[in-house]
Amino acid sequence: MFFELAANPVRRTFPVNLGWGIVCLFSLFLWIMGLAGIGVAADLDLPKAMQGVGIEQKLGHQVPEHLVFTNAQGQSTSLSKLLKAGKPVLLSLNYSNCPGMCVAQLNGLVQGLNRMENPQLGKDFLMVSISIDPAEASQKAKATQAKYSQDLFDHHQPSGWEFWVGTSESIRQLTEAVGFQYTYDAKHNQYNHPSAAIFLSPGGKITRYVFEIGFVPETLKMAFVEAGEGTIGTPLDMIALWCVHYDPNENKYTASARKLMSLGGGVFVLLVLLVTVPYWFFRSSTANPKSNLSQSSSVDSTENQS
Repeated sequence: MFFELAANPVRRTFPVNLGWGIVCLFSLFLWIMGLAGIGVAADLDLPKAMQGVGIEQKLGHQVPEHLVFTNAQGQSTSLSKLLKAGKPVLLSLNYSNCPGMCVAQLNGLVQGLNRMENPQLGKDFLMVSISIDPAEASQKAKATQAKYSQDLFDHHQPSGWEFWVGTSESIRQLTEAVGFQYTYDAKHNQYNHPSAAIFLSPGGKITRYVFEIGFVPETLKMAFVEAGEGTIGTPLDMIALWCVHYDPNENKYTASARKLMSLGGGVFVLLVLLVTVPYWFFRSSTANPKSNLSQSSSVDSTENQS
């Protein structure tokens, strides 16, 4: 019996190894299928009304400036005309008959702006809210503009916040360009859409998406300074912006440890130079008179000898 076992060790262990191999292969198969189904499962978990709704961030992309819209006064306009002012722009996509999301977002913008002393609307930056409903008339947009403009504090200029309407084609091209994905609910005659403040540079480049309902003034300020690309904000604001990065998960600007360490190292080197350079300069200046005096004495003694 012992001889048989020793002579055929593989035959005894092979079924066990094969069994573990099958288990491992089956586990690997399930893992791969799980990864492949993540996107589908996530979409299926969403309510039916919210499927196909979201934001595809397109940071650094250019907005289509040529698209024609109509402002609250019934005049044709475009983003190119707005950007000619050379100021950063906050773009929001809403519609006046929205039963909830738009009201919350626009009210949150007003509250956030009122708590932000600088920069200032109209003076430093502009805002435009464009309706995603092609059936909305400019008169309706004018009423919506008046509703929210009257709640702004005096340090902001209400004229700096425009409300536009447009054709279905202009709206489609703009929303696709900025990654704004929404659907229309024909049964309830309303739009299912996300909420985001989209910041544009004076050149029309998308610099930041801020996903908030109640806007924090500090986040708004940093987003405007970032979008301004040096055109607005104090030198301290620029330093603060350099030291932070936007965290989409926290939906706010947070300190960057690496950049703070770099800044701290730079400040330390500068302080060392400020302390040591005057010292060495003073030391060399005090040493030079002795050297000059020694040379002068040597010349005098030479002349006396001659």
